[in-house]
Amino acid sequence: MKNIFTVPNLITIFRLLFSPLVLPLLIFYVLPLNSLSVNGIIAAIFVFLSLTDFFDGYFVRKFGQVTGVGKSLDHIADKFLATSVLISLLAINKIFFYWVIILVGRSLFMMGIRIVSLEKGFPIAVSFWGKINTLAQMIFLTFVIVNPYQQLGFASPWNIIETLLLVIVIILSIFSVKKYIGEFVIQYIMRSEKVKENNPESPSSGF
Repeated sequence: MKNIFTVPNLITIFRLLFSPLVLPLLIFYVLPLNSLSVNGIIAAIFVFLSLTDFFDGYFVRKFGQVTGVGKSLDHIADKFLATSVLISLLAINKIFFYWVIILVGRSLFMMGIRIVSLEKGFPIAVSFWGKINTLAQMIFLTFVIVNPYQQLGFASPWNIIETLLLVIVIILSIFSVKKYIGEFVIQYIMRSEKVKENNPESPSSGF
């Protein structure tokens, strides 16, 4: 129990609790004021919560405090942060519902792949493109929160930039998922062949 309450885990738990319990309330009740200064404050809170993912990883490497609980909570906290912000922005009409479906759906799909890979005995590590996608999504959501001119459409350069960021996030989301699926298939085939070599008479394990 003592090993659970490490500095990295406490940072992760803070992100896990603050993300769905406090940040959505700020977005839903305060962000509609649509003041650039207010939007900036809420965006700064979101950026801070996003950066706590870096901080807990830093402390894990510095102090060697790697725990199974910490790894699981870290992934859950990341999903909670992004999903709660997306749903909150959708609730106040600051983002189109279809993009929320794509981004949340991608997140759930990736979680499913990780669960299956763990059950099959070959955990899939976060890839370079997965990290780039997470960074791009953080920048995009920060911009959506700050942008006070969405009602002006493409007459505002803010919305042109926001659309370009969205396109980049969607492309990276699709590309990174393709990479993860490829890695999953390769690892699954290798594991199946290894099982056959160790026990030729046993049937190959399926999903």
